[in-house]
Amino acid sequence: MRHDPLIEEQVAHRNFNLCPHCIHHGEPGLLSRLCESMPMISRSDGKTFHVLLADRPLAYPQERQSDSPDGVSVCFWYCHEDTSSTTHAVVVILPQAHLDQQVLFRVIDSVADFLAAELLHSHHLASLYRFSGNALQPLPY
Repeated sequence: MRHDPLIEEQVAHRNFNLCPHCIHHGEPGLLSRLCESMPMISRSDGKTFHVLLADRPLAYPQERQSDSPDGVSVCFWYCHEDTSSTTHAVVVILPQAHLDQQVLFRVIDSVADFLAAELLHSHHLASLYRFSGNALQPLPY
């Protein structure tokens, strides 16, 4: 999947703490995350879904005892009206990214755009993706 600039018109809500999707469905709108000390990265069309960065970026893979991991992983949570109010998790691998990279959160912000576009298109997300070359690729899990 590649980024479509027209998606920005449909995904009108960006980087919010009070979720317009949840409020639209009569639920409490305050979003919580595992780590509150990072920028809020979230997307919603205001009616059918929301997606947000759930936790801080982690070195990937975590299991390897190495001074220089291969990349970074990020976890997003999302909810779509087609799945009731169930919250789902999706992990995105950012190969070649580094935790100390100054532009890391800009890359993660772009990932949120791609995930929002996928939710508009298919109403659900895979459990695992790789973000590379400005494209989001689902991975088998």
